Amino acid sequence: MDQQEIEIIERIKNGDEMAFQQIMSKYGERVMGLAFHFTKNYQDAEDLYQETFIKVYRNINSFRFESEFFTWVYRILANQAFNYFRKSKRMTIVDPGENDYLWETIPADESGEADQATLNSSLREEIDRALLQLSPQQRIVFILKHYEGKKIKDIALILDCTEGTVKRYLFRATRKLQTILVKA
Repeated sequence: MDQQEIEIIERIKNGDEMAFQQIMSKYGERVMGLAFHFTKNYQDAEDLYQETFIKVYRNINSFRFESEFFTWVYRILANQAFNYFRKSKRMTIVDPGENDYLWETIPADESGEADQATLNSSLREEIDRALLQLSPQQRIVFILKHYEGKKIKDIALILDCTEGTVKRYLFRATRKLQTILVKA
């Protein structure tokens, strides 16, 4: 964590709302992106985003500089996502629009790879839909690992669990996704 971020956090702890706006500007897009990965629904993602930053603001005094600040924010977001999934007990499968998928469509080049781009897009859609069928824990661990590129030990820190637990969720998520996608 750099000195500037430490100073901003200290200012927030002292009630500086403009400093909090700086943190929201710095991390807001990442939080929203991850919230969308979890929910696949913009309205629910916005709710998670707002709840996360409300919790960050309310609990900023509990941040002790023992980890990276964004790791702490991730943990709050993950807990909010778990709460969201527990309350809803389900995920609504939405019909995503053209640009609502997790990956960007790979443009076809001049050499006739249009069919490959269509296949990639179709596969991505199927994976997005299959993720909705995972348990909240499996979905969150899978997304942190494969979409956010987090290491097992970092995911364990974010979710406040053991590395073995993370590996178990990841293994089960991967196996379930394979089963779902084979049937698709």
